[in-house]
Amino acid sequence: IQLAKEQHIQSENYSIFNILCNGGTECSNSLEDECDREIPGQALIYRPARQHIYAVLLESGKGGAYPLVKEWFVYFGNPLQQPELIQPVQPSVPGGTPNLKTLWFAKGPDVEKQRYSTFLACFHLEDGMEELQALEAPVAAFCCLLAYLMMQVSTLSLEDLNAFVAVILCLRGKSAAQLAGLQLAQVDSRAVHLGAVFVRGLTTLLMANSACGFPFRMEDLMPWEVFDGKLFQEKYQQSHQGCSLEELLEGN
Repeated sequence: IQLAKEQHIQSENYSIFNILCNGGTECSNSLEDECDREIPGQALIYRPARQHIYAVLLESGKGGAYPLVKEWFVYFGNPLQQPELIQPVQPSVPGGTPNLKTLWFAKGPDVEKQRYSTFLACFHLEDGMEELQALEAPVAAFCCLLAYLMMQVSTLSLEDLNAFVAVILCLRGKSAAQLAGLQLAQVDSRAVHLGAVFVRGLTTLLMANSACGFPFRMEDLMPWEVFDGKLFQEKYQQSHQGCSLEELLEGN
């Protein structure tokens, strides 16, 4: 608790202190299209991951039952008159989920591997550890989130996937001035919705990273390292208009 408090004061973790001390967390704002029912509410998309994170943070009692977590999360149809009581769910960590003292305080290569595998298990990606560890950290985190989204949102298309991948591959070589200078003939509302879903997912990555003892540096998970809304609009429109992959990736 003391470590979580210190990190909370220094803005080095996300939501962890409130979950440990008050048994609750909240997200009272969102940017999503109520008319687009093909994409679930952000709160619902990331709930399975949050349930695993809660299980990492909270100790189970007699009979293996976890304390329920109070969630105040806005989404279409939720009046927010009372919190939803969410059941933590044990993630499928190879060898079992380590306790917090191990994840937060132990040292050594074996513990670093446990932190990484526990993080991946929160997003149902425990079998992809070797492939993800071969990537640069921001790209690996981006791929974790994108793979999770593809599992959770059945309406995402190959064109959507290509647009997201093009963003992470093309963003790294662009300056802030180049991004600011992008000119868009139009803005697609579905692309705005998808971009908001993705950026909200980064907060879930941050929460998982804090809970699992920081397998990633927090700066590698910051939105500006992996995403740009205007660039995503451009890539989304190019992808859905059928441009070639070489053009979409700018020869990268």
